[in-house]
Amino acid sequence: MKLLQQDIESRPTSCDKLWSRQECRLWTANLFLGTCMLYAARVALPVCATVIAHEYSWNKNDAGTVLSSFFWGYACTQIIAGHVADRVGAEKVLRICTLTWALLTFFTPLLFDLSYSTNHPMLFIIIIRSATGVGQGFSSNTFLLAAFHLPSMASMTSRHLTSFDKGRILGICLAGSHLGTALAGAVGSILLETFGWRALFQCVGLMSFLWWALLRFMLTSRNQSSDLDDGKSDESKAPLVSGLRKSFSNSSSENVVPWNTLLKHRSFWAAAVAQYCGANAYYTLFSWLPYYFADTYPDAKGVIYNVVPSLAIVITAFFAPFIATSLFVYVHSLTLTRKLMEGISLSAIAVCLLISTQSMSFSAALFTFTLAMAARGFHHGGVSVNPCDLAPNHTGSVFGVFNAFSAITGFVGVYLAGYILHETGSTWAYVFIFTSLQCFIGAIVFSLFGTANRII
Repeated sequence: MKLLQQDIESRPTSCDKLWSRQECRLWTANLFLGTCMLYAARVALPVCATVIAHEYSWNKNDAGTVLSSFFWGYACTQIIAGHVADRVGAEKVLRICTLTWALLTFFTPLLFDLSYSTNHPMLFIIIIRSATGVGQGFSSNTFLLAAFHLPSMASMTSRHLTSFDKGRILGICLAGSHLGTALAGAVGSILLETFGWRALFQCVGLMSFLWWALLRFMLTSRNQSSDLDDGKSDESKAPLVSGLRKSFSNSSSENVVPWNTLLKHRSFWAAAVAQYCGANAYYTLFSWLPYYFADTYPDAKGVIYNVVPSLAIVITAFFAPFIATSLFVYVHSLTLTRKLMEGISLSAIAVCLLISTQSMSFSAALFTFTLAMAARGFHHGGVSVNPCDLAPNHTGSVFGVFNAFSAITGFVGVYLAGYILHETGSTWAYVFIFTSLQCFIGAIVFSLFGTANRII
């Protein structure tokens, strides 16, 4: 009953039409593919990190700094990204930012080469990857503009779906991130051995540009169709982006996010803590697993350890929203559903990381980390979609805040891992224990104070 009431309160206005079933399928597939390309671009550097480090003579501290530096800019843009997506329209933001990061991904090898023609190459690379001003032009890093993708997607799905569908569809779209990681790992390992690391960035950049062209074509076609619309409210003919064009034609007072109410609520902070702890584990593994396997098992094939863990999380992340829906039908509590999904995710990751501190064979290590990454997939039925529950009318803004917490772990956790490895002579156990403890903390906090009830 509470979910039904929330659904009625948060239904799109006349300016924000619900997607028809066909439009829902179309946009789910399209956003899934876009998120796939986004993360393929993001994971390109970790896949190539060991080769690039060897070519440019980086130590682990240098590698940790470079791997974490893009999160500096990413974190700074997340809150404003969600706000812009909610106010300006996710359609417009997605179209502009996708073209930008696609082109910059393609030209990343050139930027790296140019940086080493300067007197301070490392500083130049860090500045490129951590630039925080949108107006910095060509100096802005690839992922600075990509930071707008996820909040824009959250805003778009929130405005055109019922509360019952929001979490499931957003979770499916977010699962594309892990498919992108797996594809970049598989294709990247092959390209790395055959053509070198530069080919991976160029391949991913080209594929991302093709997705941008598809997105632009689809939006243009729908806009033209919308211009010819006779104004009737037949759901099957509802213009796909009409809500995005008109979504803020109402008074501006309706669009103000009540931050005071949100920030004073302990359930918001519980979700933020869980988001931080889970993201710290994910980004640490995301960035450092190729290094770990190359260091510990130098004879192992990169195409195996770069792909298998990512494939596991693709499967669990895709099915997590459906599992959460089935669990909700069984327990009749969305809050309990979110807590169970997030608790399973964080606790299982923590246990796997503790197990990984023991000496083991390559197969055992691969299996352990595959389980850890698979467990992360259940997050997409938990805190990952919690912004849809907490703030159904301000999902983009709240999702941006949550993503900022995730990004903070990117530059803190990833850098600290590199620092610990550098100072301890590559003792990986310290990194895994430190990360595991944070996962346990996140699971406990969210289980005690988390909620799926609407706050604002």
